[in-house]
Amino acid sequence: MSRRLKILLGLGIVLIVAVLIPVIRHYQLRAATEAYIAQLKAQGEPMDLAEVIPPPVPPERNSADTLRKAAELIDADTHLDYTNYAYGMKMVAPGKAMVCWHQSDVRDRDGTNSWESVVAAVGQNAQSFALLRQIVARPDFDFQINYDQGVDRLNFTNLYLAESKRAIQRLETAALCDLHQGNTASAVTNARAMLAIVKAMRNERLVISELVRIAIASISQGADWEILQSTNVTDEQLAELQNDWASLDFIRGQENALEMERVTQMITANRWRKSSSALRENLENWGDWGTMTNEATASGKVQIAIAAFKWRYWWSYPDELKLIGGYQIALETARRAETNYSLLSLVHEQENKIDKMGIDVNSGTSSFLIVFRKIDLHSLMSSAIFPLSAIFNRVMVAETTRQMAIAAIALKRYQLKHGNYPPYLNSLVPEFVPTVPLDPVDGQPLRYRRNADGSFLLYSVGENGKDDGGNPTQPSNNNDFPDYNWNDSRALDWIWPQPATEAEIQNFYTHPPK
Repeated sequence: MSRRLKILLGLGIVLIVAVLIPVIRHYQLRAATEAYIAQLKAQGEPMDLAEVIPPPVPPERNSADTLRKAAELIDADTHLDYTNYAYGMKMVAPGKAMVCWHQSDVRDRDGTNSWESVVAAVGQNAQSFALLRQIVARPDFDFQINYDQGVDRLNFTNLYLAESKRAIQRLETAALCDLHQGNTASAVTNARAMLAIVKAMRNERLVISELVRIAIASISQGADWEILQSTNVTDEQLAELQNDWASLDFIRGQENALEMERVTQMITANRWRKSSSALRENLENWGDWGTMTNEATASGKVQIAIAAFKWRYWWSYPDELKLIGGYQIALETARRAETNYSLLSLVHEQENKIDKMGIDVNSGTSSFLIVFRKIDLHSLMSSAIFPLSAIFNRVMVAETTRQMAIAAIALKRYQLKHGNYPPYLNSLVPEFVPTVPLDPVDGQPLRYRRNADGSFLLYSVGENGKDDGGNPTQPSNNNDFPDYNWNDSRALDWIWPQPATEAEIQNFYTHPPK
């Protein structure tokens, strides 16, 4: 064999090896990902869309069109805008809230308004409130969401998230107007409509929907706190509100959302692998990658095309593998929470497990949101793992909100019947609650004591997990930026607010927090 032929043969072998190695690596990576998915399926994990799609809502139970019609009326109304809002349970000092409906005017940081003006604005949109109240009898939404398009192609405007929040804010305003006018029955109906919307959103099965549910549940708590300060609320009205809170379940809602998002992320990954244009279309909408793609030189566009090619055939598989593993950790955490109600310990366990995957849970942003930063294509999809720990923390706050609302309402019912508050929380069982309300942070009963002045102290140990005796303040080293919210992450304990005195209210307006 001639030397030239040997050289050509050697070069051919090198070329074949150079081609075979990445091809073999591609199939190895794909096989590892498929094997893990098969393993999860064998364990009974729902990995296909048909297994996570919410059950259809019968037309006679579906309030989606009712919310749409109400939203159209609200958006068309020019009277009940932010200048005519009234907000409930306004915190004016640690552990103290202003009874807003009892004030002579309506104030916020934008100025002062008269109750006459707010009441008139509410009356201008009475038709939308009538529609929203109908949801109480039919607390189910089915917006016909096309989950099969993958997470990146979901039309979030079809979820009516912003519209739902605006409806909640207006219902809160209407409830406060009712209380100011002495119409507690109407206030309770509006408050129940708020909780009905929270409940109706439970089957949208997306993390963003669950976060909005948690936000509007917090607004609902403020309206209910205001109702509890009324002198003519009845036990029947309170029992309805209490049952509405008891029917909510944020832990199960999170589990459903995580299962759905894992499947839709997998659908998206498969589509991006099949189509370079689909992947590039997505990248063009994301922060620095979009700028690079749209403004790149010819050589830059080639580099981007090469990176996208590498992701499709090699990087995508370990990326998806890490993504699925992260969701599995979050799902196992949510499922454990259904039987182990000590949620703070589960938060820490989840953080440790995700940290062992080599992911910093305290940095980064979810890939299902618009991201204004440059994305490492090696973690294009697994960046969605970043916020999972923070989401579970919000679920803990939502569950604490729910349990404290149930307890506070039951305490008010006891006080209406007996003339004072009970000596212990277990005095509420079984007439007013089936079991003593628990603190989701540590799984123990909510802390409670009856005060000598006839009031009570009800609290959770808060995010530090330590019982500080019902102290709602922040540690001394955190007082540079005080936050009076009852569930502020920096507060030593999370306490159910007590009505503020007139002096405390005036001090708040004279010396507002930074």
